Amino acid sequence: MMLKIWKQAWRKGDDAAPPPPRQGSDQEAQLVRADSEGTCSPSIDVAPPEVDDVSGAVLSAAGCKRALSPQSSTPDTSFPSKRPKAIHGTAAGQPELSHDGPRYPSEVVVLYEPPSKLTFTALYKQLRAVDKEEKYSHRHFSAALHVLLDMGSCASDLVWRRALSDIDASASLAYNEDEEHAKEYVALFEIRETIKNWEYTMPNLDPSSRGLNVTPKFLKLVQVLQSCRPHEDSFRGVVFVRRRAIALVMAELLRLLDITGLRPQVLVGKDIYTDFFSQNEIFHGFRIGTYNLIIATKWAEDLEIPPASVVIRYDLFDSQLSYAHCRARTRGQGSHLIHMMQKGSDNHRRRMLQVTQLDEATQTWLDGVLQNPEGTIPPVTMLDSHDPYLSDSEDEDDPASCIKDPATGGRIRIQDATGIINRFAANVSAAGGVPDHPSAFFYFETVPAPLNSQPQFICTVTLPPGPLVPPVSGLPSISRTHARRMACYQTCKELFERGLLEPRLFPRSSLKIIGQKRIPDISRTLDCTEEDLVATVSPQLTAASKQTGVHGYPRKKPGFWENAIGLESDTLYPTVISVRERETYGPLVLLTRTPLPRMSSLRLFDSGFRIIVDLKRGAKFDVDTERLDDLYRYTIRVYRSIVNKPLICQLEEIPYFLAPLKSSWHGLNRPQADCLHMDEIVNDIPWDLVKLAADKWATELQTENLEGSLEDAIIQDRWIEYTRRYYALRVRRDLTPLSKPVDSPREAKYESFLEYCKDRRKGFEGLRDCSQPLIEVDRVLPVLNRLNPASRNPPNPTKHPAKYLIPELCARFTIPASTFRTALLLPSIMRRIDDMLLVTELNAALFDHSIQEHQLHAAISTPSACAEFDYERLELLGDAYLKYLSSIYLFVTNPSQHEGALHSARLRIISNKALFLNAESIGLAPYIQAKPLVPKQWSPPNFTVIPPPPPKARENESASRAEDGPGREAGPDTLEVPSVEQEGKDSDRVSLGPCLGGGSGLADVDTRPVTVDGVNAEDPVAHEGPTVEKGPHEVDIDEGATPNEVAKPAAEKLSSKRSKKDDQNLQWLGDKAIADVVEAIIGAAYITGGSETALNASKALRIAVPSIDQWSDFARKALAPPPDVTTRLRPGTVEGIEKIVGHKFNRPHILAQALTHASIQGYEMTCYQRLEFLGDAILDFLVIRHIYDRDATLSPGALTLLKSAMVSNQALGAICVEVGLDEYLMFESYDLANKIRTYAEGLKRKRDAEYELAKVEDRAPGQYWIDTVPPKALSDVVESVIGAIFISDNFSPEGAQRFFDKILKPFYDKHITLRTLSHHPTKTLFEVLQAHGCQQFEVTREYEPTEEYPHGMLCNVVIHDIILAGAVGATAAYASKKAAVYALDAIEGDPDFIARTCDCRAKTQAKKAHKKALKQMLASLQEQGEDQQAVENALTIVDGDEDGMITEAGDNAQV
Repeated sequence: MMLKIWKQAWRKGDDAAPPPPRQGSDQEAQLVRADSEGTCSPSIDVAPPEVDDVSGAVLSAAGCKRALSPQSSTPDTSFPSKRPKAIHGTAAGQPELSHDGPRYPSEVVVLYEPPSKLTFTALYKQLRAVDKEEKYSHRHFSAALHVLLDMGSCASDLVWRRALSDIDASASLAYNEDEEHAKEYVALFEIRETIKNWEYTMPNLDPSSRGLNVTPKFLKLVQVLQSCRPHEDSFRGVVFVRRRAIALVMAELLRLLDITGLRPQVLVGKDIYTDFFSQNEIFHGFRIGTYNLIIATKWAEDLEIPPASVVIRYDLFDSQLSYAHCRARTRGQGSHLIHMMQKGSDNHRRRMLQVTQLDEATQTWLDGVLQNPEGTIPPVTMLDSHDPYLSDSEDEDDPASCIKDPATGGRIRIQDATGIINRFAANVSAAGGVPDHPSAFFYFETVPAPLNSQPQFICTVTLPPGPLVPPVSGLPSISRTHARRMACYQTCKELFERGLLEPRLFPRSSLKIIGQKRIPDISRTLDCTEEDLVATVSPQLTAASKQTGVHGYPRKKPGFWENAIGLESDTLYPTVISVRERETYGPLVLLTRTPLPRMSSLRLFDSGFRIIVDLKRGAKFDVDTERLDDLYRYTIRVYRSIVNKPLICQLEEIPYFLAPLKSSWHGLNRPQADCLHMDEIVNDIPWDLVKLAADKWATELQTENLEGSLEDAIIQDRWIEYTRRYYALRVRRDLTPLSKPVDSPREAKYESFLEYCKDRRKGFEGLRDCSQPLIEVDRVLPVLNRLNPASRNPPNPTKHPAKYLIPELCARFTIPASTFRTALLLPSIMRRIDDMLLVTELNAALFDHSIQEHQLHAAISTPSACAEFDYERLELLGDAYLKYLSSIYLFVTNPSQHEGALHSARLRIISNKALFLNAESIGLAPYIQAKPLVPKQWSPPNFTVIPPPPPKARENESASRAEDGPGREAGPDTLEVPSVEQEGKDSDRVSLGPCLGGGSGLADVDTRPVTVDGVNAEDPVAHEGPTVEKGPHEVDIDEGATPNEVAKPAAEKLSSKRSKKDDQNLQWLGDKAIADVVEAIIGAAYITGGSETALNASKALRIAVPSIDQWSDFARKALAPPPDVTTRLRPGTVEGIEKIVGHKFNRPHILAQALTHASIQGYEMTCYQRLEFLGDAILDFLVIRHIYDRDATLSPGALTLLKSAMVSNQALGAICVEVGLDEYLMFESYDLANKIRTYAEGLKRKRDAEYELAKVEDRAPGQYWIDTVPPKALSDVVESVIGAIFISDNFSPEGAQRFFDKILKPFYDKHITLRTLSHHPTKTLFEVLQAHGCQQFEVTREYEPTEEYPHGMLCNVVIHDIILAGAVGATAAYASKKAAVYALDAIEGDPDFIARTCDCRAKTQAKKAHKKALKQMLASLQEQGEDQQAVENALTIVDGDEDGMITEAGDNAQV
C-alpha cells in the first residue's frame, strides 16, 4: 500500500517550489517524457513540426528530438493493404538555410521495448555440448551470442549457417596437422555436420505468437523500413550497426522477409586496399538503385557513401564525430536521421544526450567538417569514444595494418586514425594555446591520373605547433576519405615512433578485459543456466568463491617488455635517468625498442632522505650492428656488476639496453613536464666508454698520473669480475706501503701495509715501488631497496673493510663511479617503472584512463610492499564512498523497505566477500603490488644466471690460472658469455646455450673455481673484509673440502635459489586485502574526478548498482512520500530549521519526515528511520572527505580515530543540543522528553567546565561530551536532517555540504583533532603509533628539577631510540601528558618521521616469511623422515627471538 502511495511522490502536487532546473535540462526532459509516455513533445525552441501519424516526429535543425508516435509502437507483422506513409517534411516555420551552410536532416528518436528474457537456441546448446570451452569456434560462439541479444534466435542460428565455410576450412587444416589436432578435427567435424543437417526456422514477426523469434529492436527496425516506402525510386537507406556479424545476418534476414522493394547490401571492412573497388561497386549500385539499403558498420561511417534519404543508427555510438558523419550521410533537409533507443534505458538516454548536445564550439567545428573536407582543429570538448567498435572477430581489416601500444595492447587501425589525430591535435592546441595555426588541418592534392582512370588524391596532415612534427602525407588514394585515413595513419605512426602518442589516445582493446574475454551484459536479457555460462565466467572464480582466507596469485608482469622484445628494429628510443640535484650521480640512458610511455619523476630514499629521479625522453636514433652489440654487452656488464652475479641474456630477448650519458646533455635542463620536445641524444653518449666497458671489466691504473686516473673512478684490488669494489676518494701522498696503518682497522695489527700484504695475499712476491702513495677508498655498498622510506644503509661489517689500497695492486673498474652510483639504483627504478606500466595497463583495461595514475598506483599497493605509499588512506575514502553510493541506491530502489532491511541489503553489496568476488571476476589480484623489492632476488626481465661449471672444469681452470702467475687471477680482456657446446661432447664443459656476442669473438664460459665473495676460494685474502653479494654458485667452503664435496652444496644452493625465484613470481593475498584494494581504487577515482568518476569505477569493478549509470539517475528513479502521509509540522519549524542549517528546503514535507520520531502513532512508516539510514552514510562520507583533506598527512589509523570520534552518538548528540535541533524533534514519549532535558542540562554544565579548564591550561577545549550518553534520537535527527536536505535538493550534495560547513566543520575543527581527541593524549599517541605498525616506542621518566618545578619530572617520548618530544612538569602524569601533546604536534608537522624511522612492519612481515619458510622445511623433512622435533624447536625459537629475525621480507601474505 505504501509503495503505491509513494509512487505518486515526485510529481504529485508538492506545496513547495519545484527544484531548480539542471543545466541542459530542456532536451533531457523531452527524452524523459518520451521514455515514460512513449512519445516526445516538439522542441520548445522551434515551432512544432508537422508529424505524420505513423512515421513519427522530426528533429529540428537545433538538434532537439521527438520519438515515434504511439501508433507506430504496435508492430505489424503482415504487409498492410494500405501503403504506409513515408517519413517526410521539415519543421514547420523553420527558415530555409543558405546554400553555403549545412542542410540538417530531420532527426527522429525511435523507442523500442526492452527485450524479454531470451534463451540460448537449441542449435547453440548442441554445439556448446561439442565444444564446451568454446576452444575451437570461439569467434562464432561470440557472434551468435551478440546476434541473439540484438536480433533474436532466428538470426542467431543464421550465424552458424554463414560460418559453415569457415568451420569447414578449419577442420581441413586440423586434419592435415599432427595427432595433437585430432580432437580439434573431431569436434569441428561434428559441429560441421550438425550445422549442415539442422532445420532452420523462418523469421516470425508476430508479437502475439509464441513463436516470435526476433527481438523488439529488430521488429521496430522492420516497421521503420516499411514506413519509409522502400519500393519508391527515391528511397535510399543506410543502417549503421556495431558489429560485422550483425550486419551480415541482418542483410540475410531482411532478404528472407522479402519486404516489397527492399534491396539490402552489406558494407563492412576487411582490407582498405583490396576492398576499395568493391566499395565503389556498392556505391555505384546504391546510386543507380541496384541496392537501396546499405547495412554498414562504424568502419564505413566516414566513407563517401552516396547521400541517403534515411540513415538509421541501429546502435548508439559514444562519439560526436560519428554523429556528425551520420548526419553527413543524409541528403540534408528533407531526409531523416533515425536513432533507435531502448525504452526505459537510462544508459541509452544518457549516451544520446552526450552525443547530440553540442556546445557552440563543437557545433561550429562539425559544421565545418561537413562543408570543408580540409577541416580545422577540433575543440578539446569534442566527445569521442575510445571503443573501436570492431566486430567480435576483430577482422575488419588486416591485423598487420595497425599500430599496437606495447603498454596497453590497444591498436590504432586505419579507420581509427582520423579520430586519434583529431583528439591529439585538440589536446596539443588546448595545452599550448595555438591561435595562429592555419585553418587547413588536412590539405588535399590531386594527382594526375593515367588515361581512362580515376584521379587520385594525396592528403597531408599539418599538426599545430608544439610537437615539432613536420607535415605528413599519405599514400595516393582514389577518394578523399581514404586519402585522409592514410595520411592520419601515417601521422599516427610518426607520432608513435617519436614517443608522442600516449596510451590514453589508443582505442581500448575490444576483446580483453585483464586477460579475459569481453562479454555482453546478459544479466537482465538472457535466461540461462550456469552450464550455459561456463565459457563466459572465469574458471578460477567458481573455485575461489568457495574458499576464504589467503590465496596465491601469480604476479602480473608488464606486457610492455614482452611486446617490445618481439620487435625487430634498429631504432632505439632513449629515456634518460637522472638524479636531481645530486652531482655524484651521473645520468644513464634506458634504450628500448619501442617508446616507453611518459612517466613522472620517481622518489627513492637513502637513509630516509628523498632522492628525486627524473625520467626524460630523448629523440630516437638508429644503431648499426656493431654499436648494438656494444650496448648489449655494456648492459650485461652493468647488471653483472651491480648484483655480482654472472647474468646473461640472449640479444633477441633483452628487453632494453643501458648506456652512459654526458652530464652536458642539454636535455637535462628541460622541465620534466615538457613532453613534446625531445632533444637529440646520440652524440652525447660516450661510445668509447661503452665499448671499453663492454670489452673489459677493469684496466690498469696510470701511476704516472694517479690523480687523473682516479677521477670519478671505482677501483678493485683483484683482477676478477666478481669482487669487492671501492670508490676512490683521494690520493694520500703522505702514506706509502711502508707506513704504519694508524687509522685503518683492517691492518692495525701489522707494522705496515706491506706486511699485511705479505701475510694475507697468497703468492705475493713484493712491490716494484715501495714509495708509491696510497689511495684512500670507501666501499661500494650492495644493491639496496630504495623504495622503502625506512630502508637504511647496511651497518659496518664485523670484518673491517679496506680504507687504503696500494695502486700497484689495484685495477680501475671500467664504469665510472658517477654512472655506477646511478646503476645501483636501477633495481628500484626498474621496479617502479614496471609498477607504472602495470598501472597504465590496468587503467586502460578497466577505467578508460579516467583515474590519475599515481592515485591508482597507491590504490593497488599493499602495506606489505613497503613502499612510500599504500592503499590504506584511499581505502578509507573508498569505503565511505561505497557506503554512500550503496545507501543512496538502496534508498531509491527500495522505497517501501525499512531501515533494517536496507542495512542487510547494503551489507550484501559492499561486504568484503562481495568485493573480493567482484575483484576475482575481473582478474584484479595479479595487478596488486604486495611484495617488497628484494635486491638479492632481483634480476632484469629474461636474464638468467650462468650455472656453476662442473668440478673438473674448475680444476683445469685453477691449474691454468696458476700457470698465469699468482698476482692476477683472470685477465680483463672480454666480457665472458657462454658459447655453444654440444651436449656430451666434452665432459669438462657444460652446454650453456648459443653465443650471444653476435660474432664478436667473445670468450667461452667463465670456468673459474668456486669463489667466496667473488675471490678464489684458495686465496687466504678471500676471508678478509666484508662479503659482497654472492652468486648462486658462491658457497662457503670448509678447509680441506674436495671438489666433489664443494659441488654438492653448490648444487643444493642453486636449487634453493631457483625455488625462491619461482616463489617471487607468486604472491599471497588475503581476501580482505583484495577487497580493500577495490575500495582504494574507488577512492582514487573519487580523488581524480569526483562522484561521477567514482561511480564509473564502481561499475567497472562490478559493484552491484545496476541501472545507475550517472549520478542524475538517482533523482529520476527516486520515490518519496507525498505531503499528505507525513506529520504536520509545528508553525515556524521550517523557518527555524532553515535558519539553523543555512539552507532552504525545496520539499518541506521531507523535513517533516526527518523530524518525526517512531513514537508518534500512525506515522511509523514515515518516521525518520529511512532518512537516518541515508543521512548516516552521507555524514560518514562528508566526515571522511573533510579529515582526508584537512589532515592530508595523517595515517589511516589516525584518520579512523578522528572519524569514529566525529560520527559517534555522543558527538552528534552534543551537536544537536548545541545548535538547537532537539527543540524541533516531534515525538510522543514523556520518557524521551525527560531524557533529552536531563541530558541537555548536564551537557551544558560539562561544556562550561571544560571551557574554563581549557582556558586555564592554555589549550583548545576537548570532548566535554565524552562521558555522557545522549538519547539516540538526538544523534538520529542530525543524520535524518542531512538525508532530508539531500533528497530535497534532488539528490545533489550541495545542501548537505553547506550544512556540514556551517555547523559540523567548525565544531569538529574546534573540538576533535589529534591533540583534543580525548583527555588522555598519551593513549591517543600510542594508538597513532600502533596504527602505523610501530612497536618500539616508550615514554621515559626521570627526575629533572627546574626553577618552575623544583621537584619536576622530565618525560620523553622515544621512538626507535630517537627522542621525538619531551616536557617537564610538576608530576610525572602532567609531564607525560604534555610530552604526548608535543609528540602529536610533531607528527602532524612532520608526517614522514615515522615512515623514515620505523621499520617494525617490515620486520614483522619478514618474521612471518621466515617462519613460513621453516614450516615448508618441516613439511619437506617430514616427507624425508627427518627429525620433526628439531624443526619444531626452530619454529619455537623464531616465535620468541626477535633479534634472530631476518631483515628482508620474503613471501609474506597481506591479510
